[in-house]
Amino acid sequence: MGEGVLLASMKELVTSLGLDNRVHFLGFQKNPYPYIQKAQFMVLSSVFEGFGRVIAESLALGTPVISTDCPSGPSELLPPHNLVPVGDIDTLAKKMDEAMEKADRYQSSFDKELSPINIAQQYIDFMRTNG
Repeated sequence: MGEGVLLASMKELVTSLGLDNRVHFLGFQKNPYPYIQKAQFMVLSSVFEGFGRVIAESLALGTPVISTDCPSGPSELLPPHNLVPVGDIDTLAKKMDEAMEKADRYQSSFDKELSPINIAQQYIDFMRTNG
């Protein structure tokens, strides 16, 4: 899902790998949540992240997640067995293969402290004590 400067090169890569019938480019989706919720699992392969919002969203929707252990985010949201070192393509591929067979191995619970109401309350409390 989505659009961007790498879309054409991603489509070329899919074609060169003979995956045209397995990879679908859906373009921008106003509401990606039904797709995330129906996914067998989600993979984040970032070199760097801020807060891993897509991880939190996936967990909230009950979708298992595998992620690189990049700075800022994934290790705060996922248990160690869901993480792989940045750049370790072989380990990432192995975990993806495992998830294809048994995705629930990478299921993690959503931390309710990350819900919008709790986060908003933390901001309000902060502003009241530091404002």
